[in-house]
Amino acid sequence: MNIEKREMKAERRGRPAKQKQVVEFNPEAVKLFRGNELKFNESLFIPLKTNTEIDIILSTDGGLMPGTSMMIAGGPGSGKSTLVMDMLSKFTMQGLKCLLVQGEMDQIGHYKYCRRMPSFGCVQTLFLKDHMDNIKETVEHVFSLGYDVIAVDSVAEILDMYKDQNGGTSKQAESWFLKLQDDVKKGKNKLQYYTSFINIQQVTKSDEFAGSNRLKHMMEAFCKVERSKDGLERTLHFEKNRDCDKDFKVFFSIYKEGVHYSFELEKED
Repeated sequence: MNIEKREMKAERRGRPAKQKQVVEFNPEAVKLFRGNELKFNESLFIPLKTNTEIDIILSTDGGLMPGTSMMIAGGPGSGKSTLVMDMLSKFTMQGLKCLLVQGEMDQIGHYKYCRRMPSFGCVQTLFLKDHMDNIKETVEHVFSLGYDVIAVDSVAEILDMYKDQNGGTSKQAESWFLKLQDDVKKGKNKLQYYTSFINIQQVTKSDEFAGSNRLKHMMEAFCKVERSKDGLERTLHFEKNRDCDKDFKVFFSIYKEGVHYSFELEKED
């Protein structure tokens, strides 16, 4: 093989260099606001109530506020998925339009889950495993339909599926996900709903958040779900919640085909 052919072969090796898209900055597009200049429809300030004890820590007004992005994190078996499904079912039975974006279970697993918890069967569900080849387009489509509440179980799964389809880095996948939720919660969907998002995420064995801090910090609220070592006690509390000024734990238990809540008892001196 002569030198020229060896050089041509070497040029074909490896991936082609990524072309960085250059966007020209337009200073006239930069907008500055004062708080008293912003205006939104009054529906943004009417809380969505579960009519359970958790309403009091979801917001100061009592209930999940429209146009909110929330992260609920916890270890395997802590009860976070059951907790979120209970919220969605209670919202749905009141006539609110809710969607569960299911990235972990398929239809069989979900059916078994709903047999144990019959009240969960009313929640409209998208099974992402049926759309592995077009995750981006599918998620963008259903988000645009207009929902009061959308829950994602889990963020890690949807980001991994996005990267499998589109390539790129975790940061790029997160940017797509966060930008999409930000647009939809501001009413950029077909029905102009201020959609609230409840995002489920895992924590590691060392109790660390499984994901970048960016995912956590870009949410209005971050809730931690924990289960005691003996498995008898489950709690939820918000480490951050911009919609609520209350700071205490709520206990919950899963039995008799339902989820039951109680407030944290004050300790006597």
